[in-house]
Amino acid sequence: MYDLPRGRGAGAMRDTISLSLPNLELTGVIGRGGMASVWRGRQVTLDRQVAVKILSKDFATDPDDVQRFRQEAKAAASLKHPGIVQVYDANFTDGVFYFVMELVEGYTMGDLVRRKGRISVDDTLTVAESVAVSMDYAWSHFKMVHCDIKPDNIMVDSDGSIKVTDLGLCRSMNLVKGESEGVSEEILGTPAYMSPEQVYGSTQLDCRSDIYALGATLYHLVTGRMLFLDKSDEDVMRSHVGKAQAPDVRDFAEDAGGPLALLLEKMLAKDSGHRHQDWRLLLADLGRLRVGHPPWPALIPPGGSSMQRDLK
Repeated sequence: MYDLPRGRGAGAMRDTISLSLPNLELTGVIGRGGMASVWRGRQVTLDRQVAVKILSKDFATDPDDVQRFRQEAKAAASLKHPGIVQVYDANFTDGVFYFVMELVEGYTMGDLVRRKGRISVDDTLTVAESVAVSMDYAWSHFKMVHCDIKPDNIMVDSDGSIKVTDLGLCRSMNLVKGESEGVSEEILGTPAYMSPEQVYGSTQLDCRSDIYALGATLYHLVTGRMLFLDKSDEDVMRSHVGKAQAPDVRDFAEDAGGPLALLLEKMLAKDSGHRHQDWRLLLADLGRLRVGHPPWPALIPPGGSSMQRDLK
């Protein structure tokens, strides 16, 4: 039997329930989010160390949240890529939904940027390339959109490999065909990294939303600052969709040159039509940056990005 947190917010630390899961021994908590907690464990029959993601007891009573969790498990289990955390199993027991996934022995890019202050441009480009390759696989094979790319969802394994994790907000376009077109009542994502179309609650998201989120992530890693710092979540979301612009990346990073500024300006275009239209086009531009060349085509309309590019 294990004491697991129930509920959201600070009270979740004090409100516990006892739970045992078949074929699993839970040994400690790895992290907690608004919808689920993640635990280190051992899969008994295979004697394998795993991570176990458990849907909050509060959410397990809501049919919509339960359905979202089922979709997450089904979509994530279909992915077989070294750059994406592997899901092994999904199950339901005693009113609790959970799934078992690959245990990554490492740290997140969020941990690293909090510790170091900022990440070098070279290391940030390595992260960008790895995430783009992984998400190109998810998009081209499954039309899957992550919807929550951010530093805390990018992990560095003990061998140095980079993995995308936490597909809790992913949207497989094959799974949402039955949704009505237009705008959803729910907004999925983390405010600091959300694309404008996510803020609007669009149900017609595609890989360009994840490209925007990756752009916001790269800006954070290189500068040590989120796009719209010191604003409330509501004001941050208004900034994504409005005319607000974050300062040029070069204002905070001496090793950031003009080509990187142009790339981020393009990735962070408020109009998805001005961003890279797929992951392979982004990968091509990342290759250009590696040899000191700007992205192609380089310019978007003035004021059309969430990052202001200074004339330097």
